Amino acid sequence: MAAMALLDGEPGSLTSEQVDAHVAGCDGCHGALAGLRTLHAHLNRVDYSDHLDVDLWPVIHQHVASGSPRQALRESGAIIGLTAVLCAWRLAQLLLDLPAPVVNSVVPLAMIVVVLWHFTGDPFAIRVSSHQLQGGGAS
Repeated sequence: MAAMALLDGEPGSLTSEQVDAHVAGCDGCHGALAGLRTLHAHLNRVDYSDHLDVDLWPVIHQHVASGSPRQALRESGAIIGLTAVLCAWRLAQLLLDLPAPVVNSVVPLAMIVVVLWHFTGDPFAIRVSSHQLQGGGAS
């Protein structure tokens, strides 16, 4: 977090020297910081003023239209299934007066993450296309 704050020019909880000292001895942080620096450099090269009036509908429509009916049915089934499970979970909370508030919050969140994982592969991954990195617009 301190490294991200420093990259963004914000005050962090650690100084640049402290971050560099830690990164020098930690392979995991070294790789993560290298990725952050690359992403930060790419994002700084993008001219956002050129892309404010971009109409995304043609790209979205093409993507939606190119999907197979079987895939759309599977995705609809997953969303309907998630809705049913979340409704059943809420009904169980109301009827059974479940005492564990943490479990009551975590279980629905976990179900949502599983469905997102089903659709995207990894809902927490940052995906940037080469087209976006070259400043070619939204995709």
